[in-house]
Parts: sequence; C-alpha cells; structure tokens
Amino acid sequence: MKRLENRVAIVTGGTAGIGEATALRFAREGAQVVVWARNEARGKEMEKKAAAEGLAITFDKVDTSDFEAVTAAAKRVADKFGKIDILINNAGMYPAMLVTDVTEKHFDRVIAVNLKGTFFVTQAVVNQSMIPNNYGRIVNISSCDGKTPASGVAIYGAAKAGVISLTKSFALELADYDINSNCVAPGWVESEAVLSGDRWKTYLPQIPSRRLGKLSEIAESCVFLCNDKVSYINGEILDVNGAIIMD
Repeated sequence: MKRLENRVAIVTGGTAGIGEATALRFAREGAQVVVWARNEARGKEMEKKAAAEGLAITFDKVDTSDFEAVTAAAKRVADKFGKIDILINNAGMYPAMLVTDVTEKHFDRVIAVNLKGTFFVTQAVVNQSMIPNNYGRIVNISSCDGKTPASGVAIYGAAKAGVISLTKSFALELADYDINSNCVAPGWVESEAVLSGDRWKTYLPQIPSRRLGKLSEIAESCVFLCNDKVSYINGEILDVNGAIIMD
C-alpha cells in the first residue's frame, strides 16, 4: 500500500520548485492532491502532466495571502472530497533586498505571502476539516534563512523565522485533535528561482555536502512527516540543508 493512500492533500505554491515536486510526490504515494497557486497556466499544465501519469492532481487558482479567497478555497476542497488530511504550506517568495533599500510595499508583500498566508491557510483548513475530523498533518516550509539570515534577505528571514514559530504554536494548540504540525527548513536547492541567479554560487563553498539539495529530497521529507508511522513527531523543525546549519 502506498504511504498516503486515500489522503487528501493541499499543496500551496504547488506549480513550481519545491511545491511542484512535493505535489507530484504526494500523488505518487496515493494522495488526492489539490494545488493552490496563482499561475493558472502552469497549474493547468501540471494537471495535464499528472493526468498523463495517472496521478490525482487538481489545480485551483488561489492567492494564499487573500483571506477570503483562502477560506472559500478550503471549503471547496472539503465539499468536493469530504475532508482535508494534509496541508503543505509551501507558498512563498524570495526577493533579495538590502535593509537600506527595503520599501513598505516590499515588506508587506513578503510578510503577506510567507507568513500571513501560512497562518490563515492553516486556520481555514483546520477549521473547515481537520478539527471536525480529528485528524490532520501540517508541514510548513521555512528556510535555513529563518534560523541564520543571510545578507539581503532580512524580511524573508524574519518571515521564515515566524513560520518556525507558527509551526510550534500549531503543534501545541492542535495536538488534542490529532493534528500534527511540523516544519521543513531547506537550504540551497536546485529550484528554478535559485538557479535563475548567481547568489547560490557564493554560498556553495559553505555547504559541507558541497552541492545544492534536490527538490525530490525536500518532497520526500514532507512525505516522511505526513506518514502516520511517525505521528509522534510533532513541532519538529527538520533541517534539510547539507549540514550548513546543524542544531
């Protein structure tokens, strides 16, 4: 039996990078996956790709920083499939900007996508399905920058540190409902966003594993944390970073 057979999972930011890899991995493990993202063209293309492989993936255009949109989208999933078992809070943005150059618009958008979205998506999903059904597995995607911020990503790092804190608060408050909340904190990975620039080349020599992480390694970490065989893991921050941070 596949590890996630008969589970319904939402993956936010699921049309590229870590999100896409995770959505596909979950579907291959038997889950019915609903991808939330803003890029409709990529979402529809992903549906076609999944269908060709016989995978159960559907796309819904959702801006996870929009409270009303998220609330409505969570209801659509619960109404259609009867439940939401798994939530992967992956939606995020990683714009580099020095502290001296940060604008209010930049600040608000980074916080809205990376932190506000994570909170209100979780709230909507647990209220709509996980609490009533007394079951849920939540994995939030943070970053090594949430532990040790790098130059140029002060706001992103602060938001991802907030994601780590939210993960622990979710674990504490929701455990009575058999809802687990854990976090994966990736380091530098082979995502489209990372490889589109040169910043990773500066940090590569600092990574003891001497390579970038694979998207599949992050996806597999999420599957692991959603496996009921390890359900005693709750409130954990799982570092997947090639040993650039060890704590």
